[in-house]
Amino acid sequence: MLRLILPLAALALAGCTSTVGLFTAERTGNQTLQDVNATMAIKTRMSRTEDFYLKDVDVEITEGVALLTGEVPRPEDKIEAERIAWTSDYVDQVGNEIHVGARDTFKASARDEFITDQVRARLLADSGVRSVNYNVETHQGVVYLLGVARSQVELDRASQIASLVPDVERVVTYVRIEGQ
Repeated sequence: MLRLILPLAALALAGCTSTVGLFTAERTGNQTLQDVNATMAIKTRMSRTEDFYLKDVDVEITEGVALLTGEVPRPEDKIEAERIAWTSDYVDQVGNEIHVGARDTFKASARDEFITDQVRARLLADSGVRSVNYNVETHQGVVYLLGVARSQVELDRASQIASLVPDVERVVTYVRIEGQ
């Protein structure tokens, strides 16, 4: 059974805009699978809602922290997205970073992807940061870090690295420190 689940999880992760390693010292395969399953379940629930516009909401779950980003036209859509995220048994925290208002342009989305790629590359190149433990998302120039840091020093270093990438407006962390 595990032989079937792991390739499916890897395939699901390959389609995501941001991925983390399936097995690291800090993240277990079981936690990663729970995060992937919870993400898919929440996205499915959002796609089935009536009277709410949630198709431009992105959901990323890492270590039980659900990050909601994107745009919705009304405040009640933002509230409904968060309510749905909290329905998962595997979500311990929700970061609702959804913007109410106009949708991103293609140019802004491309810029955000470029920022994300730059942050990931810089984290990977820094020997003081275990990059596989971080999930990086960017929305409207704001970089969101999710995952597990080995120490506060490592988290501070990762945040600093992200903040130095051109066009980054600010860095928001939803990272837990290992052992805390």
